[in-house]
Amino acid sequence: MRVELTGEAFTTEGFGLIVTLMQYFVESRHDWVVDPGQLGGVDAYFRDHAPKMAQTYGLLASKGLVSQAWTVTAAPRSRLVSIGRESLSDHVWDLGRSARFVVENQEGDRAFILALAHVFGAKDIVEACEKGWLEFVQGGGSGEVPKVVRHEEAAIRRVKRVAFLLDSDRLMPGERSKHEAAVTELRALGISGHVLDFREAENYLPNRVLAATIEPPERLTEKIRHLKTLTSPQRAHFDIINGFWDRKNFCAAIPAAQQDLYGDLAESVRVGLRHGFGHGLTLVLHREAEAGNVKETDFAALGPTVAEELKTLLALVREII
Repeated sequence: MRVELTGEAFTTEGFGLIVTLMQYFVESRHDWVVDPGQLGGVDAYFRDHAPKMAQTYGLLASKGLVSQAWTVTAAPRSRLVSIGRESLSDHVWDLGRSARFVVENQEGDRAFILALAHVFGAKDIVEACEKGWLEFVQGGGSGEVPKVVRHEEAAIRRVKRVAFLLDSDRLMPGERSKHEAAVTELRALGISGHVLDFREAENYLPNRVLAATIEPPERLTEKIRHLKTLTSPQRAHFDIINGFWDRKNFCAAIPAAQQDLYGDLAESVRVGLRHGFGHGLTLVLHREAEAGNVKETDFAALGPTVAEELKTLLALVREII
């Protein structure tokens, strides 16, 4: 996060906390935003209280001038936190904890976010995850996510470094997500989150990634050929994992709630996609993205707003780290 320290924060009794913050800045865990008028006071403070580290902290302050000069066009910006004398202890506590991103499936959604970070150049998110500054919290299913978010929020003193992600579970385009009421309540508490536009995270996987899944080549090629015949709205709400499979009657079938979307689908396509592409798909996405095999244009091909939505999702993560 971007952190500014008011002049009143630099007190003798708060020295230990100030040093802790300096360590966060040294390791680039957070960025120090410094006003030019503060340099003299900061230099004097450390020459009095930590003469051996005064030069190092002075260089940090000078670096902070660059952070202060950033503009919205220069680089993605995280949230700005202002720390004063009274809030110093609480803020140091919050900034020392890992940011918490609550998801439905820890392994799968973590892979999804990190894959996007690789594709869209969000190296800070990858680094934060590797160093333990960002943790993905298991929500235990969409219905439990709001409860887990509230639990995480309760441990926070001032800076709400908690956010969440939910599949929309929409079966039809434009359908109201069943999670919207819970999301509205969480946002009223000052907690940010994102509900995917598409049905699930797996619906965002480009065809080239699906082609990298483990399955007999001929069968996989045929399945992807059928997938390409779907319109953008059909692909966005298709059950990528399970396909058009009626578990009760053991046959290919279109769910009743999706008849208007898929009712005119050719029988050959319905049968060809009856089994879907299976589980673990976002892990494949992460592997391929990390290897440099996925580009932004692959996501853009899924729809005109997809790339921007995914960038917005990454910005949400960046706000809490």
